[in-house]
Amino acid sequence: MKLPESKRVLWVGGALLVLLFAIVWYLFLPVAEVARVQRGTAISAVYGTVRIEPAFAPHVRAQNSGFIRLAEPFSAGRGAIGKSVEKGQLLATIADETTARLLKQARADLQAAIQRAAVPVPSSEPLKAAEDNLERLSKVVASGNVPAVEYEKAKSEVNRLRSAVETERIDRDRNLNALEETTKKLEAQMKNSEVRSPIDGLLTNIQTIDGELVSEGNELFTVASRKNYVRGEVNEEDVGEVKPKMKAKLQLYAYRTKTFTAHVTSIQPAADPTTQRYTIVLEMENPPDNLMAGMTGEMNIITGTHENVLLVPTRALLVDQALIVKAGIVHARTVQAGYRTLDFTEAVSGLAEGDHVVLSDQDKLHPGEPVRQRIEDVSQASKP
Repeated sequence: MKLPESKRVLWVGGALLVLLFAIVWYLFLPVAEVARVQRGTAISAVYGTVRIEPAFAPHVRAQNSGFIRLAEPFSAGRGAIGKSVEKGQLLATIADETTARLLKQARADLQAAIQRAAVPVPSSEPLKAAEDNLERLSKVVASGNVPAVEYEKAKSEVNRLRSAVETERIDRDRNLNALEETTKKLEAQMKNSEVRSPIDGLLTNIQTIDGELVSEGNELFTVASRKNYVRGEVNEEDVGEVKPKMKAKLQLYAYRTKTFTAHVTSIQPAADPTTQRYTIVLEMENPPDNLMAGMTGEMNIITGTHENVLLVPTRALLVDQALIVKAGIVHARTVQAGYRTLDFTEAVSGLAEGDHVVLSDQDKLHPGEPVRQRIEDVSQASKP
């Protein structure tokens, strides 16, 4: 039976009103951000913070006192921080005018002494004349023309002059050696005024300014090696689980989209007296080319794994409670948790594969409440 035109319009209009009401009602439903429960590898991990540190960072100190003069490449002062340096490269000099003046005089005295050593000692000429006279007397004394006493006197004079020549040579050599030692000591003192880099690396700190008066022992520069290592810190209650060679996952704030692998190389035996946290030394297995000292981040040291288990985002759990959305309705579930990290937790029971778990604003949703869903893809984050 065909409806009259007027009734048909009323029926269609009513249906449209119901549909419009349903759409409006749906649009005003609260939105639940959900993720699917899926299978993967659950890990048990110790959480910690990390910092990239240089393998070596020696402090360069002044070896003498005086006014410092920065070398030309570093004359910009703190503006030169980050420049590359080579082992033995001159960083600065410390002016020591007194030592410089004494060294100049010592070198002059040493040169004069060397020149004097190249000529005979003063008594050499009288000795030669006395030896010639003694030789002449020795030929004629037998004839009786020269008294024997004259010969003995000439012989005594030769012996005296020989002793004088030897004494003069000893004094000259002693004076030469003393001048050489003095010059070497002064040269060593002047060398101490040259501040040089102890290693190849990067200049990471300058604690002086050009022309400043510095004292012996003052810290002037810090040079860091280009080789870095990872310094991690964990809480006291977790350090007992950490062992050398354990694998770790690192995320550095400078590389938020990347995850790096590392392994534990050592555990320092004493806690920091202030924070009571323990230092873990790690070595990165795939460091980026531009890894720099001072970068920070977080780490998970893997202490165990469970393969092919149900994984739920950790933020979906409130202790052991989770909310799921099924057919548009919120339901509560009690979850038995296994291995847990900051990102994912193993769901031993209480959830099924494919369940949609609520990720946020759980306090604003209630079991039995209808909601709209917005699914977040967390599949990449679930990879260990």
